[in-house]
Amino acid sequence: MLNKDKIKRFTAGNAFLEQFMFNYYRLRNGHAFQKEVAYRKTLSIFDYARLSENLPYSPTERVIDNNLYGYAKHLKEYAGIQQDLKAYMEHGLFLGRIVHQDQYHWHFPRIITMSEGRRAILKDKIPQKESIAIGPYIHYANSLYSAEEMKKLKKKLGKVLLVYPFHSMKNVKSSFNDYDLIEEIKRVGKNYDSVLISLYYLDALDKDKQDAYASEGFHLVSAGHKFDPHFVARQRAHIELADLTMSNGMGTQTGFCIYLNKPHYIFQQNINQQAISAQESKRFKTNSAGSDKELVAYQRNYFSTLFSELRSDISAQQREETGEFWGFDSIKTKEELRAIWPG
Repeated sequence: MLNKDKIKRFTAGNAFLEQFMFNYYRLRNGHAFQKEVAYRKTLSIFDYARLSENLPYSPTERVIDNNLYGYAKHLKEYAGIQQDLKAYMEHGLFLGRIVHQDQYHWHFPRIITMSEGRRAILKDKIPQKESIAIGPYIHYANSLYSAEEMKKLKKKLGKVLLVYPFHSMKNVKSSFNDYDLIEEIKRVGKNYDSVLISLYYLDALDKDKQDAYASEGFHLVSAGHKFDPHFVARQRAHIELADLTMSNGMGTQTGFCIYLNKPHYIFQQNINQQAISAQESKRFKTNSAGSDKELVAYQRNYFSTLFSELRSDISAQQREETGEFWGFDSIKTKEELRAIWPG
């Protein structure tokens, strides 16, 4: 059986093949993709299931991962960049010294990340490529909804607790004690008018998860499918509506919440991640060296402990440590971005 990863990486390393596939998918799926994305932009914040349905792949950036979550789209719109970034944009927070294998194979000579600390790791791991730190990606996206729409939503919802359950990944299902998490949400949420549960698109289509949260009277939301270019703009809207944010595991959203000045609380739980096939299990387990995995576990535990206190503000230590990890000081102005990507 053909190995999809090997094919993808071979294509990524060949400029001619990569350009051909880019044009092929745009031609094949472009109209259907744009029509569906435009429709989803009009949907209610609570239409989580429809927002999470599959989207045809129609890239606007040549690097496949740059089409995830709308990060590249909003970065370019923010700075007025018209051209392709011609760089691999990391699609979230990477812990430890783990580097996605695709980054080694793309023929473009640049990598975009969030923090200077991460940039140093990339410089060590992939010295032949230039790494650029630009800070938390959510900075470059505005809320998907207008100020008037946000005002109406906030009036309707009142004081909001926003919860991010630890989510599954493609071919890797995450599980934890749902009962314990729900009980903790109820405990924390008793002083709030509304509880929003933000479900990753893979989990938003899981009926058992839907029913578990909905049966408690929680409101379910989703930022949408991973290829929806409005994903990060929806995510920003959810966070801006919140008075307190909560999760049961560290993730990219942790830093985004702090950056947007929303206190965050992590309910510490054991998370089990199970690959859905023997092949995926092997890849998941061997994705990094043992020392890297130990560092990942240490960092997860460190931030889980840092945010383990339920509080209505952000401590100086929380802001400082998160700012360093997510690159709050690495944010670029429009002029700085256009100097990197002129024309």
